[in-house]
Amino acid sequence: MDSKAKYVSKKFFVIASLVIIIIVALYLRLLFVYKVVQPPLSGDAKNYDIMVKQFLTKGFLGYMSNTPNAYITPGYPLFLALIYKIFGFSNGSPLQAVRIIQSIFSVLTVLFIYLIGREIKNNKVGLIAAFFSAIYPTFVWASTLILTETVYTFTFMVYLYLQIIAYKKPGIFVNVMTGVFFGLSILIRPAAAPIIVIPYILMYFKFKDIRYTLKNFLYVLLGFTAIMMPWWIRNIVTLHKLILLASQTWNPMLGGAFPYFNGIDHVPQNIRSTMDVIKFIVKGFEKSPIYYFKWYTIGKFNIIFGSMWYDLDLKYQYLRNLYLLHSFLMAIGWLGAFYSLRKDEIRFIGIYAIILTLIQLMFIPTNRYAFTIMPLLILLSSYVIDKLLFDKNL
Repeated sequence: MDSKAKYVSKKFFVIASLVIIIIVALYLRLLFVYKVVQPPLSGDAKNYDIMVKQFLTKGFLGYMSNTPNAYITPGYPLFLALIYKIFGFSNGSPLQAVRIIQSIFSVLTVLFIYLIGREIKNNKVGLIAAFFSAIYPTFVWASTLILTETVYTFTFMVYLYLQIIAYKKPGIFVNVMTGVFFGLSILIRPAAAPIIVIPYILMYFKFKDIRYTLKNFLYVLLGFTAIMMPWWIRNIVTLHKLILLASQTWNPMLGGAFPYFNGIDHVPQNIRSTMDVIKFIVKGFEKSPIYYFKWYTIGKFNIIFGSMWYDLDLKYQYLRNLYLLHSFLMAIGWLGAFYSLRKDEIRFIGIYAIILTLIQLMFIPTNRYAFTIMPLLILLSSYVIDKLLFDKNL
């Protein structure tokens, strides 16, 4: 077979494999949408539903409040509001429409994970990562939940793909769009905000050119600012103060300040700000440094990553036999995260995984928080698998 025929055959295999993966991903997600009986809304999902209806009928954004506030960033409520506006909510919230649209976003996320894998190394890495993402039970199930995870992961994977392109071949348009999608991600879940600088720190150390680095970073900031500016202006006009992200930070930090949840039912009443929580944590470290250090490292880490977020009634056995996939991806993914520190092509993906985990260790731990880090670990796992099984230069 000549080289041209080999190229055509290889391209056909890649396209056919990707199409099959996408079909499987869509089938599984719609299976969960149409076959799983959803429980009544509760917790965050119920609060989002109330907030969106309040916004559409009264015209202000207020989470768990009858008045405007900035307790959470507005990205996901506005996403829901658009769907509620289109499909109507006078006869009940259009939750099935939300689930279908989120399923489509989740499938598109699988596609972008493939594209990222292809960019960081080759088609094999992309296909392996896309396959894991298509069948990973949490990704499939989460599409049915009225929560931020699925939409955030989509916008963040688009951002990550654009960031990789911008890092390799910077240009005004790709840099600005990188900032736009990072801004969209932060409007949905603000915890990742600090990582915007990571690729440009690495860019500076790679090229040793501060003007080149700053020029590219400023274009990213331009796109980011364009998305965030309406939120900042709204907070100044409505709340009479500049709130860059959200005002709820102190609450989840406080929930994580009780080692192994001991004493969490007796929260001091005088803690009402992030600074109050920090002082409370510092006192804990002064009193029991080893105990608190263990809690803020391996204690919380084990809770976040030790089990898969898959809270589904046992009568729905779909994908439950893939539970061990989570442990496999954890082991290989974290190996890849530390290996990435010496590989330029995946370095900031590994650094993202590490920094985002360190950020989550500041707050109350739950395995739900692993969700947004999993795509990074899947990409790193796929890179390691390709390196071990297919790389002739190993």
